[in-house]
Amino acid sequence: MPEYQQVIITSIREETTGVKTFTVTYEDGAPIPYIAGQFITFVFTHHGREERRSFSISSSPVQNKPLSFTVKRIDNGAYSRLLTDRAKVGDILQTTGTAGLFTLPEKMDTYEQVFFFAAGIGITPIISLIKTLLYTQPAIKAILIYSNRSREETVFYHELIALAESFPDNFKVDFLYSTSFNLARARLNKQLLPVLLHEYALTSNEKMLFYICGPFQYMRMAIFSLEEQGIGDEQIRKENFNTNDRQIIKSVPPDQQIHQLTIQFNGNKYTFPIRYPDTILQAAKKHGIALPYSCEVGRCGSCAAICTEGQVWLSYNEVLTDTDLKHGSILTCVGHPINGDVTIIV
Repeated sequence: MPEYQQVIITSIREETTGVKTFTVTYEDGAPIPYIAGQFITFVFTHHGREERRSFSISSSPVQNKPLSFTVKRIDNGAYSRLLTDRAKVGDILQTTGTAGLFTLPEKMDTYEQVFFFAAGIGITPIISLIKTLLYTQPAIKAILIYSNRSREETVFYHELIALAESFPDNFKVDFLYSTSFNLARARLNKQLLPVLLHEYALTSNEKMLFYICGPFQYMRMAIFSLEEQGIGDEQIRKENFNTNDRQIIKSVPPDQQIHQLTIQFNGNKYTFPIRYPDTILQAAKKHGIALPYSCEVGRCGSCAAICTEGQVWLSYNEVLTDTDLKHGSILTCVGHPINGDVTIIV
């Protein structure tokens, strides 16, 4: 049986209707370590079966505040409803910890400006990144283009205004409301995005970095529009806050033979045979190895590992960049060994 960490809810704050922010610490009051832009994964039990759900972190570690995550109530979301409707201060939650690749680069010296595009609750990991950037990178300018239906439904509206007032030379925010009478600036689209890019650009394209979080169609439009403006893939980071909003069609690996898989995890080494259709994650589960995971469809990055020997084929990937792949990063939830035996480090 895997061992999970227990955390306690220390405060709950309502942001807008149906949206709440929860602050958590370890039971002894110790802070939970995390990186801006990550998410925290909780483990729930439903009819005797383990289910995991991840929620984006909205706090910033550089402000020395405990970890906070923000949840939007979804009508058919069992655990978002559980948290927003029933959770209370003092409740204990089980977690596998924090993870995620939607983070700032370790080295920011090649960038002069960062654009953030958010829609709705997609602001959650982005506000964490913005706060971290503003407090740690005074030479970099930040621009937020934030889409909502109305001001009343805008999560973190007052906090964003306060940040813009505190950092007038480094941070600007442009709120887009779909209910606006000015239809030209009501919704972000492929015509408006280049206009905003030109309006706020303070440097050349290669010195810009872009973060996008929102519904799938919103992110796809933004990515295509940026690419049409000459922005390279390595400059664009995306985070899908809802990993269940569309069906994944998985392809079949070119090699479906049996191979030996070696996993180095938590100081232990496991070796066993694996064969399609089992993914690395599924095979590990069958052998009682509790590897980290959340979405299980190649979208969140919580199952990321490093392949040190052999070749791993991914049936789907929304989070690893070409540079990540080049350095051996893989996703165990959609990964299959091909062309021989494989060794990974988790």
